[in-house]
Amino acid sequence: MAERAKISVIMPAYNEEKHIEACFNKVTETLREYGQPFEIILEEDGSTDKTPEIMDKLAGKHPYVKTLHFPKRMGKGFGIRRCFEAAQGKYLVLIDSDLEYPPEKIRDFLDKMNGHDIVVGHRRIWKNQKKGNVKAVRAYLSRIHRMLVKKLFGINLQDYQSGLKVFKRKVIEAIQPLTSNGFEIDSEILIKAQRRDFKIGFIPITYTYKGNSKVNVLSDPPKMFLSMLRWKVNGQLENEYGRMQNKGPKFAGEKKNRE
Repeated sequence: MAERAKISVIMPAYNEEKHIEACFNKVTETLREYGQPFEIILEEDGSTDKTPEIMDKLAGKHPYVKTLHFPKRMGKGFGIRRCFEAAQGKYLVLIDSDLEYPPEKIRDFLDKMNGHDIVVGHRRIWKNQKKGNVKAVRAYLSRIHRMLVKKLFGINLQDYQSGLKVFKRKVIEAIQPLTSNGFEIDSEILIKAQRRDFKIGFIPITYTYKGNSKVNVLSDPPKMFLSMLRWKVNGQLENEYGRMQNKGPKFAGEKKNRE
């Protein structure tokens, strides 16, 4: 696109050959209907299926697409941080590539940005396309996560780990440095933003579990808890908040399309 993107949509992926192109098409349709200049950043690290090839095919067909590839599995947080650096838009949309979150809701999120700095998709309705008690387990873990954040940091938000969020660029610039490499990146962003008094809003969405989530309910929640515990014990967020007040925001800016 000749015109500078106003909206940057970030789509992190890991082994999403079954869903990434369909998700991309829905995102593109929604953004075209919205009518503002946009770009889409597709990121993957360590994928062992055809996800990288599909991403490159889409980038070859559409000039508004950037791709970021990393040969080793680095973690969702690592990929998102690299995408933030590559993004040009005033508004940064973060959506998982597995179609578990509704791309058509992006326009509602962007409209709500008029009165907010961040808008998060609150997973109020859960649909399960696989048998089992996934909803109950994940809902329970989500409640535990909220309780831990409230206990450790005195913050109580409706949903931390939702895979659909929109940020104003100034928020991501102001809360640097972001350091998380794993799924805890969502909590790091929201905790830091809340402490900087950015206004966070929520939109209820339907979350559709397809049975291919990359979150391991046995190993990943303890990892996230340990990360938050380190933040608290080391005073990491408190120290960074002080540095940000004294020095102001620092942001890496643009990077080339492939790394």
